Amino acid sequence: MRLPTKSLIAKIESLSAQLSPEQLKDFLDVLDSMAVMVEDAKAMPTTSETSELNAVKLAMH
Repeated sequence: MRLPTKSLIAKIESLSAQLSPEQLKDFLDVLDSMAVMVEDAKAMPTTSETSELNAVKLAMH
């Protein structure tokens, strides 16, 4: 399920208001880590790109 951006922001703000400072820090650390993982995943080659690279490697040996 993917929430619209405005709805997601509203839910994060609501949750953040209920957290202690330490919990909020941990929560924001998790969000930062997830953002990095998404960027890393976007940079990974797709399955077809990987297959093409493997085919080239095999042809070169």
